[in-house]
Formats: sequence, C-alpha cells, structure tokens
Amino acid sequence: MQEIPIFSAADAAKVFPKRPQDINKGDCGSAAILAGYGSLGAPLLAVGGCLKAGAGYTQLWFPSTGSSGIDEMRRTVFAAKYPACIVDLYCGEPFSAKSLAFGMGAGVGLPQTEMLAALLSTYGGRLVLDADALNALAAYGKANALKEKNCPVVITPHPKEFSRLTGLSVQEILKSDAELAGAFAKEYGVVVALKSHRTVVTDGTRAVRITSGSPALAKGGSGDVLAGFLAGTLARGVPLFEGTAAACYVHGRAGTLAALDLGEYSPDASDIIGYLPAAVKELEAHA
Repeated sequence: MQEIPIFSAADAAKVFPKRPQDINKGDCGSAAILAGYGSLGAPLLAVGGCLKAGAGYTQLWFPSTGSSGIDEMRRTVFAAKYPACIVDLYCGEPFSAKSLAFGMGAGVGLPQTEMLAALLSTYGGRLVLDADALNALAAYGKANALKEKNCPVVITPHPKEFSRLTGLSVQEILKSDAELAGAFAKEYGVVVALKSHRTVVTDGTRAVRITSGSPALAKGGSGDVLAGFLAGTLARGVPLFEGTAAACYVHGRAGTLAALDLGEYSPDASDIIGYLPAAVKELEAHA
C-alpha cells in the first residue's frame, strides 16, 4: 500500500477558518441536493449533512416525475427537522447553486443516467457524485461521460462502487487504493474520495489519506451524510481538493465522537449528523 501524507486537523482547519463578523448568507454559497426516483431517506441524510457545513443556503430538489407531490415532500423535510432547507421540483432547468450532490438513493436506470448526463454537460458548479450516480455510470457504460463534463467533479465511491466503475476487483482496489484512485482521477479529470477506514483523496497529482474515522461509520447512510456535508463545504468556494479532504476528515471525526458517546455499534447516520458541529468546532484549536 503506497504511503501518502495523512490529512491532519490542522489541514482541515484551513478549510473551516474563523468567520468574519460581517459575513452574511450570500457570502457562503448555495448547495443543492438532487433526489432521484428511489429512496427519500438518503437525500434527507444528505440534507442533514449539508446544513452543518456552513453553506448559506441548502436546497433539496425532486424530479418532476417520481415524487408524490411537492407539498408532501416539504412536509416530510419539515418533519425531519430541516425547515431551513428550500424544497422544490426539478424540471430540467439550469441549477444556480454553487455545488450540487446527486446519486444518494437515486436508483439505477435510464432516467437517472440521462439526468446525470445532463448535469455533466450543463451544470457549472461543483458536482458531487455518490452512490447510484456512480452505479448508473457503471451500469450503462457511461464512465467516459466524466471526460466530457462541463464542471469540476468529485466522486465518492466505496471500494465496491469503484470496482463497478473500473472493472477491477475489490481485492485489487484495497491492495493499491492510492495508485488506482490516482490513476482514475488523472484519466477522468476528477477528484476521487475512495472511502474506507483509510480514505484516499486524490486529484491525480496530489493524494492524502484520511484516518479520522471510526468503525461506527460502517453503516448504511454514512456516505449520504458525507456527500451532503461535502456539497455544503464546496459551496463556500474552498479549493476542490482541500475541501474534499477536509469534509472527509470532519465526517470521520464526527463518527469517532459519536462512538465515544454511543459506542461503535449503535450510532446511525442521523447520529453522525448530530456530531458534525462538534467535529468542526474542534478545528478551532488548530486554526
């Protein structure tokens, strides 16, 4: 396994500096979560993560087909204790948000693949692709669409998703994670956050390893929280590589803090959201 630098709390603190007293929400960017046609829980977890990252606005968009009514969706978001989230229907119009995350609970099919292709060709902000966005690219043989993108892209696969994208076995990926993630990042011009207990973040030129996490994060929904938190972080205009690494660091640290209070077995993804603020606050000591 290639030895690469460990991304530290001091490194993360540079992405979460003390805020100026005169800052306002317009200075902090807007982040969007685009739901798909599958699970609602995953986008809601992403929203929860996004709201803790410091973006000025968080938006949740639902496809105009596949949702059971926008009023019902708004009630669901409010019931999840996210009243600050803006909820609306997506009908194919251009997104103005500075960052956007897609794929969490989206399902895999032709509609999702077409939606993703449209985002890659028309969106101008920072695009975070997770979960079913990656599975859709793999299932439809569209990974080359990443080469034709019109925007900066971060992908956040776990080893199985990366296996589907690359055709390599999980064992091969775990053996040479940094080298393979770096090669993919360089070929497709993306930032890769290859998630594991020793996550690798690379842009094909630089690479760092994230070791702040806990076995408590080995549970469904943790990646959805990370995707949302990453979108909210990138909405603030921080550098893409450093912002991705810092978001992974804070998310991992939130898992560790949750485990300290709740043990390694019991925290679920919604608990991780609750520990993100403490993980960010810790960085003040390293500023």
